[in-house]
Amino acid sequence: MIKRNILYVTHSPKKGGAEQSLIHLLNNINNKNFNLYLVCPANTEYLNEIDSSVKLIHMNLGSIKQGSVFKYLKDVWKLKRIISKYNIHIVHANGWRAPWYVGPLKIITNVKTIWHHRDKFESKIYNNILPKFFNNIICISHFVKSTLSTKGQKKTKVIYNGIDLKDNIELLDIKKKYESAPITIGTFGRIVEWKRLESIISAMDIFNKENHDWQLYVVGDIAIDGNQEYLDALKSQVKDCGLSEKVIFYGHTSNPLELMSKCHVTINFADREPFGRVVIESLLAKTPVIVANSGGAPEIVSDTSGGIIVEDNNSFQLANAVEEIVTMDYVNYEKLCETGYKNVYEKYNMKKLALNVESLYLALLK
Repeated sequence: MIKRNILYVTHSPKKGGAEQSLIHLLNNINNKNFNLYLVCPANTEYLNEIDSSVKLIHMNLGSIKQGSVFKYLKDVWKLKRIISKYNIHIVHANGWRAPWYVGPLKIITNVKTIWHHRDKFESKIYNNILPKFFNNIICISHFVKSTLSTKGQKKTKVIYNGIDLKDNIELLDIKKKYESAPITIGTFGRIVEWKRLESIISAMDIFNKENHDWQLYVVGDIAIDGNQEYLDALKSQVKDCGLSEKVIFYGHTSNPLELMSKCHVTINFADREPFGRVVIESLLAKTPVIVANSGGAPEIVSDTSGGIIVEDNNSFQLANAVEEIVTMDYVNYEKLCETGYKNVYEKYNMKKLALNVESLYLALLK
């Protein structure tokens, strides 16, 4: 088989969920069939995590709203020259900014274009117009697919984000976790308003009335797009509720799976989370998850039977769900942990999901 050239385009130098998913994809695409190229900023901080053979091309893709039209057109033309230089067959736009630069290439070149759609926007231009500039769109959940226009959905394939299972993960024994104290609850991710951490804290205030011995770890920071004012408000809320000794603002961790495996349960209560990578990571760590019935996270829990789905933004139901999990007998708790782990291991294995992406490439190239 003749090797084909795939160019990936991403804009962020920092590692968020979209970038982590791109890393896993690059590490699992078959290098025997494809030559891989990556356009990314010069100061990209996660390049050392890419294990596969990838040709790096440094280029900063600035904000279209804040930049000039001339600069935008110049960068599109620069991508066009890259396509010609490396004889690129498919351009794969990752995230929300790259597709604005990649989309025009479908018109001004013969290259095939794919948009890896990982976000949610309430914009008619984004959801109705932008899809027209792509041959195919990969959506990371059925929720994300539902945000597109009807015509956009016709060229869409849902391929969930996956986990790279190449590395062995040392997990805490379930029985030891079950018997340990205090009850450890975790919430993982960026500290931004749409994660609705204030609702989690309200739920823990309700849960606290049951006099349990517990701690909540808020794992994440405001480095990418967070808000210091929001973080300060959360800390004030914790203080006002008298939970300062129970709620710990842990900050960023480079090894979330290890910390997740020590939690009795984790919570993802975000407002319309497009997918929820922390959900599959928690299940892989053999820790049950509670999610709000919002966005893509409920799809994962329904698919894996590894947790509980509660009414959207209902702190009382969240408190009850935490109570339900932490008061389970060991047999049912172990079953919940093992079921979630088994299903996420089988269904969200990035090696298998990468084959779906490769099949899409081959179909386009025909």
